[in-house]
Amino acid sequence: MLRSALARATQLRPAAGWLTRRWYQVSPNSVRPGMVIEHNGSPLIVVSKDHGGTGRGQAVIKLGLKHAVTGARSNERFRGSESLEVMVLAQNEYQFLYMDGDTVHLMDMQTFEELAMGVDTFDGSKEHLALLEDGMTVTVKVLVPEPGPISWRLPLRHTYKVKSVDQSIEKDKGATYVNAVLENGAQVKVPSFIRPGESVVIDTSQLAYVSRA
Repeated sequence: MLRSALARATQLRPAAGWLTRRWYQVSPNSVRPGMVIEHNGSPLIVVSKDHGGTGRGQAVIKLGLKHAVTGARSNERFRGSESLEVMVLAQNEYQFLYMDGDTVHLMDMQTFEELAMGVDTFDGSKEHLALLEDGMTVTVKVLVPEPGPISWRLPLRHTYKVKSVDQSIEKDKGATYVNAVLENGAQVKVPSFIRPGESVVIDTSQLAYVSRA
């Protein structure tokens, strides 16, 4: 049975001392969402940051965290004077091959090795995932040396071919954007002058039309 990259990473993890390589230290004030920190022996992805006032005369920073392997979420408070270890997070490009149930299969374009990752490791919502299409280049975030691949995301912009346009909305006075279906089945809004068969550039993070290709 095919396993996700996170499942493999969990199984390959040594029982102790597995976080052996660190990059640099920063104060909680300098931490940004998307960074991976080591805390209590675990690799944690920073998903949110909030200045929560003061504690005993010192600024307190609240971080929303997600475990890089298990996905478990937690919230931690840190004093501004503390130091946090930021781990090495590499970003590598892969080509999307196909989806099998809740597993996506990707290929390293340099080594041609295949990587299987769970849909639950995707950085985005179901609406964003709908923009995935055959042959697309995606970015895989890899925590080195362990646990390896932890998540993946779509390119910030991608070119799609328009399959159909809801022309009934065009008749509405003042309508400038209409619903369109892309060739991969995803739905977006495009300017009313776009016609089926044209190629358009879509901002995948905003699910928004950018320009004609």
